[in-house]
Amino acid sequence: MKKLILASAVLMLAAGTASAQEPINRYDIQNMTCNQVHGILASQGAAILRYPAPSGSGRTLYDRYVSSPAVCFAQGGHAVQRVVPTSDTNACPTLSCKPGPPECDDMALGLFYCDDD
Repeated sequence: MKKLILASAVLMLAAGTASAQEPINRYDIQNMTCNQVHGILASQGAAILRYPAPSGSGRTLYDRYVSSPAVCFAQGGHAVQRVVPTSDTNACPTLSCKPGPPECDDMALGLFYCDDD
């Protein structure tokens, strides 16, 4: 079982490394649907998503979002679930990376992903 987990981790690391080395695109997502955002992340692996602050302050928020926890793991971090506002929902589920190991690591799969931090 440990060999299977280790082999999976190596494959995820290789997949995430390829995505991490490519140039990253930026997108204003306020006029995009959640499916369009997911399509961008699936095809590119990672992207900077920009959107108006939900508070209505007029500020623009942005962060790097990824398609898979493997992208974060390849960079020595872990994935956390986030939501972004899109034209069809105020809570489009996405993933972003945080540095270091997750605090939720209470089982082997927690090595790559936390529900929230």
